[in-house]
Amino acid sequence: MLKIILINIHVIASIVWVGSVFMGTFIDWPAAKASKREGVFPFEFIVGQGSRVFYSVYTGIALLWISGIGLIVVAPPERLLEIAMITIKVTCLSLMTGFTLYGTLSTWPKLQLATHEEAFTHYKYYMYRAVGTFTFGIIASVAGLWLRHLG
Repeated sequence: MLKIILINIHVIASIVWVGSVFMGTFIDWPAAKASKREGVFPFEFIVGQGSRVFYSVYTGIALLWISGIGLIVVAPPERLLEIAMITIKVTCLSLMTGFTLYGTLSTWPKLQLATHEEAFTHYKYYMYRAVGTFTFGIIASVAGLWLRHLG
């Protein structure tokens, strides 16, 4: 029963985090950028979005790590392929967490003090990391599905 609960928490946390990154990267940013005149950074929207998504993303990160570790404890991997899938998931989650922390601790403070031109530059690299976070989230999800299928 504990394994089923942990799997559900893990899946929901993944959906929340990867879904938030998808929405912000592929839907919100292009729409916000298009809604402003050329050369004007949509500070209000981006900062407002970031402050609202902060709690869901970091809750997702914490729940993914906690439930993932819990799943390894409750149902330790027994085969080499299971270990490989968990290694892929941990690597992806580590990169995702690193990208997200860097964005929060480095990019957001710079962004809030930037000129419009500087903000576009900061946000461009932020978006590269967001696409990386989304991509690694999909890879980890597929590895998780394969792992679930194996078990």
